[in-house]
This record gives sequence, C-alpha cells and structure tokens, in this order.
Amino acid sequence: MYVISSSVCMAAPAVVSVDMQRVMAESAPGKAASAHLEEVRKVLQKGFDDLRKAHEKDPEAERNKIYADGLSVLNRQMEVERQSAMRAVNAVVVEEIEKWRKKNGVMLVIPRSVVITGDFDKADYTNTILSAVNKRKVKFADLPTVTIKDAKKK
Repeated sequence: MYVISSSVCMAAPAVVSVDMQRVMAESAPGKAASAHLEEVRKVLQKGFDDLRKAHEKDPEAERNKIYADGLSVLNRQMEVERQSAMRAVNAVVVEEIEKWRKKNGVMLVIPRSVVITGDFDKADYTNTILSAVNKRKVKFADLPTVTIKDAKKK
C-alpha cells in the first residue's frame, strides 16, 4: 500500500526581510509622523519669528547673538521632536513585525538593507508588514510651546 501525501503550505521562510525605510516612509503612521513634524516646524518657526520681532531694535551684535542662541535651541528641540516621533512609529512597526513573526513561525526578521543575496521575492515581507502597520494609529507628543524670555528682565 502506498500513501501519497501532498501538502501545499505557503509558510513563511525561517528568515525574512522587511524594507524598514519603506515602511517608515510609506506607512500611515510614518506619514502621520511627517505631518506632525511639519506642525512642530511651524510652531518653532513662529517662535523664531517672535524672537526676531522681540529683539529687532537691539544693537546688532547683541541681536545676532540672541538669534544664534535661539536658533540653536530651536534646532535642538526639532531634533528631539524628530527622534521622539520616529521612536513612536518604530515601536508600532516593531510590534507589528513581532506579532506577525510569532503568528507565522518565523525565526528571524531582518532589515532589507542588510540583505546581501537571496531570493528577494520569497523573503521580502514588506507589503505584509506595511498592511498591518497601516491599521495602527500612533500618539505623538503634544506640540511644543515657545516662550520668548526677555534677558534684560533678570
């Protein structure tokens, strides 16, 4: 007696890749981060404009130092905001990858950027992860506030 068994199982490979840059740029949370950061930029730009207006009558040397210091503070704040937004999106992406990995018995998920060679079509699960991530919402920090302090009133 012969037993012939056929099992068509489209299980994921043990190691798969995800194009993280694409997920971060094209996902709904990634686009939301970009929109949030644009709003942050507008708030910080208005703060700098207010600083310029508040010190427009100061002597030039003093004014230039105030502008340079203010711009430095605002640039640092923009970087803090950017990193915070990217961490929030990355956390959602990693969470979705981990849920998918466990559900599908995948041993390892690596970023596409580190793949040297292989069967890209079979190992790339970017679209699958992108679909899951697109269903998620990300909570970003509140928009910053900018307060102009009068250095002369110490």
